[in-house]
Parts: sequence; structure tokens; C-alpha cells
Amino acid sequence: MATTQLPAGTWQLDTGATTVNVSVKKLGLFTIPATLAVASGTIEIDANHEVTGVDITVDASSYSSKNAKRNKSVLGSDFLDADNHATISFRTKLVSFADTTYTSAGVVTIKGQSSSVDVAIADVDVTGDTGSFTATATVDRKAIGVGKLPTFVVGQDLQLEVAVVARRIS
Repeated sequence: MATTQLPAGTWQLDTGATTVNVSVKKLGLFTIPATLAVASGTIEIDANHEVTGVDITVDASSYSSKNAKRNKSVLGSDFLDADNHATISFRTKLVSFADTTYTSAGVVTIKGQSSSVDVAIADVDVTGDTGSFTATATVDRKAIGVGKLPTFVVGQDLQLEVAVVARRIS
């Protein structure tokens, strides 16, 4: 049952059920998919049923593309630098709702560098104290210092899709 009347409270992401998929074009032809694990996350919804805060932390070292050589490269200093920057974060203070669509302008931080990102939120479903939704965004990897390779080798835009499951904890 999709809803636009979000129940007030603090919602905690179910880290085992929430998935982060990232993809990027290689040589402009091939899409390289990968996953990352969510370490933690909360969503705050006020008494007016408006989302007033989202805070998600991703484990940078969890990057997996099912290619060991690529994983090692992406986890290294040219890309995620996971040894020195263990987390990737997304934060926003407001999620807007208009015409059956949720959107958010937030900030993603990778390798200690922050960049604005617009997020589209779809498939919102709340049943009791459990909710789910899908969030999609495009992140400019050059704007946040991820990667020294030219964009004709590895695309500039990282496509993110996060399938979220959250439970109300208060």
C-alpha cells in the first residue's frame, strides 16, 4: 500500500535489507555494476508527516564489482581511498513532496569531499512500522575527487540506486 501520509517518528534503516547499487560507464560502452553496504541510517519524520532529516552512512570498504582487480583499484587512493576514508555519507534536511513525487537535495561526502546531489524517491510503501522506497541519483565523480582516470575511460557520472527498508524505532 503506497502512502503519502508518512508516520511520524525516527526510522532506522535495516542495513541487512537495504542495498546500494552503483554503476558507471567504461569506455562509453559498458556499464560496470557494483554494490556497497549500508553501515547505518536514520530518517526523521515530524508530526506534520514531513521528512525533516535523512542521514545514511555507507561502508566504503564494502565496494564489490565481482572483479577482484577492479575492487582493489576502486578501494585504492585513486578512487575511494577506503583505508583513509572508511565511510561515504549522504545527508539532507528536507524531502519535498509534490504531485505524487518525492525529491531531495542533499549532500554526499566521499573521501572527505562533499558535493550536492539531487535524489528522486519512488515506490514509497509504508505498512505499520515498516517502510520501503527506492532512491536514485547521479553523482559527478570528478566533483568529489573520485578517480584520476579520464572520463572517456571511466564515465564521469556514477548512477546510484538505493533500495531502502526502514523500521520505525520511536
